[in-house]
Amino acid sequence: MNHKPFRALGLGLALLALTGCTSATPTEATTWSDGACSKTAPGVSLSVDYLGDVSTHCALNYSGNGWKLFKAAGFEVRGTAKYPTAFACQIDGNPKSATCDDSDVSGAYWGYYVAVNGSWDYAATGASDHKATCGTHEGWVYMETEKTESHLPTPSEFLCN
Repeated sequence: MNHKPFRALGLGLALLALTGCTSATPTEATTWSDGACSKTAPGVSLSVDYLGDVSTHCALNYSGNGWKLFKAAGFEVRGTAKYPTAFACQIDGNPKSATCDDSDVSGAYWGYYVAVNGSWDYAATGASDHKATCGTHEGWVYMETEKTESHLPTPSEFLCN
């Protein structure tokens, strides 16, 4: 029995594997980018202001509610045990001291804002009930007291095609 064809086949398969010519599952497409969305990078912008440290991400081509916008924009949110998708307890792990059992006993909370005609307004609905639309900007500010100042950037709104 001649084993040379099997050896050649085995060697060929090994070479394909070493050169990266194997079938692999494609990686998941990027859903967000740093900075605000724009006409050239359409989506919904989300800014988070924690004690003056502001991060803004663009959820590319996003369509959904304001709560799911966190994940689409690359932020992590944790609700409370009582209100898991209605009351933001921690955003990207802040505040670190929050237990998230219920709302903060000190009265501090995450305020939810939406841009309207180039200005920030306190949201009239909760994030789970708010429909985020392409070309808009949403924001969250950690409110330690009623005198907390927002450092959210000037909202950049535009019309999507």
